[in-house]
Amino acid sequence: MPKIDSLPTQNARPKRQRKSSEQRVSDIIEAAADHFAEIGFGGGTREIAKRVGVTQPLLYRYFPDKDSLIEAVYRSVYLESWNADWEAILQDRSQSVRSRFDAFYRAYTQANFTPRWLRISYFAGLRDAHINEWYNHLVEELILKQLVREHRIELGQPDDAYVSPAELEPAWQIHGGLLHYGWRRHVLNLPVTNDMGQVIDDALDMYFAVAANVYAREADSDADTGH
Repeated sequence: MPKIDSLPTQNARPKRQRKSSEQRVSDIIEAAADHFAEIGFGGGTREIAKRVGVTQPLLYRYFPDKDSLIEAVYRSVYLESWNADWEAILQDRSQSVRSRFDAFYRAYTQANFTPRWLRISYFAGLRDAHINEWYNHLVEELILKQLVREHRIELGQPDDAYVSPAELEPAWQIHGGLLHYGWRRHVLNLPVTNDMGQVIDDALDMYFAVAANVYAREADSDADTGH
């Protein structure tokens, strides 16, 4: 007869495997992104810890303060969502600038215009969080200045790296207009057209209708000032 202590116990529970630090950090960032998307950046870290199933002191072991957690959410939601293939689309001079940016914005909005991505962007603007400042810099450097430079080259103008604020403004109106469309559709739940492709086409039509005039005006201004 086997010994009592050698028999399996009916109510014995399997040992819970401890998560690695990398997985724990990933879980916290995901929970924080969901939390910020739902209620904004005013929410505390206690609720985030509850979502993950950890104590608040343990959360602070990985993220010493709320700002460091917000920065990690930014990297995860925005920087890591940037697709390097998009840069190849924007730089492909075998295609017209209009075709390149149409293809880019269709891919960009399809990948990024999710409720969570848009809500975090919206709440960041309300809070004046650094997320918008960081992401605006990324957009300006990788997308908008690229649009201006490539369009000027297509028009036969010198390949000048400098892009003036006035030249950037119409480009920002494209990007900002598309972002506002996403907010109205996915954050504010306002009635909008569901044809995203047409929205992109219309935005590009407006840009290319005025951009060349802006470049010419800036060139005239530089000539007048001797720059």
